[in-house]
Amino acid sequence: MDNSYVNAVDFFKLKEKNKLASKLMLAAYELRTPENVGALIRLAGNLGIAKVFFIAVENSFKASKIARVAHSSIKHVAFEFCTPEEFLNRIPSDYVLVGVETSQKASNLFTTKLPEKSILLLGNERYGIPQDFLDRCRKTVFIPLLGKTLSMNVSHAAALAAFEWGRQHSGLELM
Repeated sequence: MDNSYVNAVDFFKLKEKNKLASKLMLAAYELRTPENVGALIRLAGNLGIAKVFFIAVENSFKASKIARVAHSSIKHVAFEFCTPEEFLNRIPSDYVLVGVETSQKASNLFTTKLPEKSILLLGNERYGIPQDFLDRCRKTVFIPLLGKTLSMNVSHAAALAAFEWGRQHSGLELM
């Protein structure tokens, strides 16, 4: 068996393209660092996510810092900065807003059926998703943590939730 190294571009050209990923969107509320903004754009590029919304009253991040982390995804991922009101008005009626948050009504991400047309909502790195936005979520899921550190970087939480959605809806195989 040949186990020789193949670069990622060549490797993934050999794999079947995921055609359902465009039914997933991400939204992040009041992120505090441009690096996390860039990481979410890059994640969207990895999974073919339809759009990323950055919900903020004001965007004060330098585009160069976002682009450094987003890498080539900055050129082909649809994303926008919008106010909370603008975001709520842009949610397509056939999409379900799913909060990724530790809250009283949250269910385990890995045992919860995620809707095919989902917008995964993630909160601020310090305060999470505000209650008024949690109240608008039709589903809320938490990521079970087994260690002593009981919080997760927002981009890591987004990656776990998005890959779980992909596993459920697009036949994404974990290699």
